Amino acid sequence: MKIKSVYFFVLLTVIFSLLKIDYRFNEIPYGLEVDDAEYYYSAATIGLDFDLDFSNQMEGVENRYLNKEVKKVVPFHPIGSGILSSPFIFFGNIFDKAFGNSELVSSVYFLYSISPIFYLVVSILFIQNSMKSLKIPYNKSLLILSIFGTGISFYAFDRFSMSHVYEVFATACLIYLSTKSIEFRKHNKVKYINFIIGFLMFLFLTIRWINYLFFIIPMIIYFISNVSLKDFYTKASFCFGLISGLFLFLLHTKYLYGIYTLNQAPILLSIENSFSDNYSRFFDTSMFLENIVFIIDGVRIILFSQEFGIFFFAPILFLSVILFMNTIINKNYLLTLILIFTYSVPLISVVVTQNTAFSYGYRYLYVLIPINIILYFKYLHNYSIIKNYLYVFSIIGFLLYLFFETTEATSLSNDYVINSFGMNTRYANPEYLSGLFDALFMINAYMHIIFTSFLGVLIIKFLNIFIDPIELFSNFIEISPEILNLVTNSIKFSWYKLLFLYLLIPYLFFLVVRKKTSYD
Repeated sequence: MKIKSVYFFVLLTVIFSLLKIDYRFNEIPYGLEVDDAEYYYSAATIGLDFDLDFSNQMEGVENRYLNKEVKKVVPFHPIGSGILSSPFIFFGNIFDKAFGNSELVSSVYFLYSISPIFYLVVSILFIQNSMKSLKIPYNKSLLILSIFGTGISFYAFDRFSMSHVYEVFATACLIYLSTKSIEFRKHNKVKYINFIIGFLMFLFLTIRWINYLFFIIPMIIYFISNVSLKDFYTKASFCFGLISGLFLFLLHTKYLYGIYTLNQAPILLSIENSFSDNYSRFFDTSMFLENIVFIIDGVRIILFSQEFGIFFFAPILFLSVILFMNTIINKNYLLTLILIFTYSVPLISVVVTQNTAFSYGYRYLYVLIPINIILYFKYLHNYSIIKNYLYVFSIIGFLLYLFFETTEATSLSNDYVINSFGMNTRYANPEYLSGLFDALFMINAYMHIIFTSFLGVLIIKFLNIFIDPIELFSNFIEISPEILNLVTNSIKFSWYKLLFLYLLIPYLFFLVVRKKTSYD
């Protein structure tokens, strides 16, 4: 390994050692009804019990009897991310049986926390290889920076039990398979590729039911490759895969919820009805003009607000506007229509909820990241002003993620506040962007980043070899219950798991960055 490569690997190791520990120190117990728990239970029932019976994971959760036929407890969150993460649960269970369970978190839960990082790495590889197949020149550094310049990092490294990395993986996978469908369209193996694409469209729909854009991803790839759409959508192998996927999708909705359906809204609204009025208004034809104004105002807030406006927080997503305008200017009207549907599906879901979904960023939009990367390098990479914007604001976007929850100014409020949409809600911060500039000059923010990360765990564990960390820290600060808990958990955390994080994860990303598939 060359000296330059060694330096780069060390840099990656330092960056990824800043992975936060908040969620990894607290293994999710059974019997909860929060988002993170329900996604975990799906992985657990598949990876441990090999079934879709949630009675042992969700025993006593009274408001989750959602089956329309029998009294059966099921999560209202889709099971798709659980399907993808269940192999990690399965192998974690093998490790626990072979070597015993650790004191702080089990190998089951630890490997489950690694799952989205793995899928993010694979997603990047899919995007890189897709552009190689499409013969689209791209800059590898900008590609990776544009991904990490969005909030998707938060859902890979921090709040790992959410579904959004898996949505990005699904999009990247369908793009990759579509490029292979084009590449092998004159070979016999194309029928197997097309079948898999059709089947996976419905499998990936189980990650989040509203991602209907999965069905037109091949349309985008075929269009930009100047290949007839008939070469794909009319093929028997694709249609057979699509029908097979639809059959299993409907079968799983019948088993879980007692109905055959492609619409999750009735299930969702039976639990979360705070935005039922905004949902129903779109079915009221008398409100057509009001709804247009409602949508335009919502899109404006999503684009430019201080509260996770994607112009600042996710520039690769903001380029949706530029890409859309570019298709009109260049008279690519079919692509314009395709993008209208592609972008409107996730956008409308944010407009309807009128909030950021009580977490970091406009997370329902992250499914668009791989699509926008492909389209950016295809159509916009030669415009220096757009390239410079993407570089600068992707760095700002990464800093906005890194400083999340390090100060009061960069945290979501636990009390009710008026968010950017004018809604009175919790877990909002309408002045988050301004808060970053305050956090950049606060030493406590940097201390929070270090000591709530695995770098902090490493420091505390090394100190513990020679001296009691609590005794040392008490000379400088008052030891609060939170600090005491942090130090105690850091000491308990397994050296093996810590070394695994320090060695494997940076190496995975090192392989991605060093992979010679770009046209730099």
